[in-house]
Amino acid sequence: MRKKKLIISIILLGIVGGLGLLAGYLWLPEPVIDRAVQGGRELWDQLGEHPLLLYACLAILPAFLVPQTPFLILAGMVFTESLGEGFGAAAAASAVGLNILWSYFLTVGPLHSLAQKILSQFGYAVPKIPAEDHLKFSFLVRVTPVLPLCVQNYVLGLLKVPLHLYLLASWSTQVPLAFAVALTAGAILEGSFVYILVAVAVLLLLVIGLKWVRKRLRKDPGLEDVDRELGIEEANPEAADS
Repeated sequence: MRKKKLIISIILLGIVGGLGLLAGYLWLPEPVIDRAVQGGRELWDQLGEHPLLLYACLAILPAFLVPQTPFLILAGMVFTESLGEGFGAAAAASAVGLNILWSYFLTVGPLHSLAQKILSQFGYAVPKIPAEDHLKFSFLVRVTPVLPLCVQNYVLGLLKVPLHLYLLASWSTQVPLAFAVALTAGAILEGSFVYILVAVAVLLLLVIGLKWVRKRLRKDPGLEDVDRELGIEEANPEAADS
């Protein structure tokens, strides 16, 4: 059950945070509540008004268990305003690509021990994969949706997948997906019905395509038991895709 610990922790944290906000709203003095709300808005506005700071947050923070999606959505909106839909989404996606790159060097270097402890704490493991299967395994990890981005980075870094294979599997899957998410956010901000349709269509095609790739990879004889070894599946690995 340890494989579910991360998800349960996030849910509990959300519940506790929600109850804390409710309690504060009910019992804290109104001026305190107003200042807290205003502070949150100012922080969000600061990120929106300082694209370089937002880019840095998106490129750096997800390496340390911080969810990237809120920053990616905001970046899609902010960069779209200054660069347009396509270039704005590309700028946001490049920050994700940069995060993937520098997370690799952190994991094989100074964060090696910490990454191992984090994976162990949440019930994940680094399977033993032959060198000839590193590329296929890297693609499988990158198209496994239950693995957070930082966990994917840690697993591949701790396995010491060669950098060129790591980047090939990572940038060809996660960067296009980040582009589609940012493009969708920017299109919604612009209010263009055509752009929204195109962005959502691209996002859906990518999700469906990555799911198809995952199904094909899991049929590979050398990767049949990888889900169980990673710690994300205890039962028959074929059951998850049935």
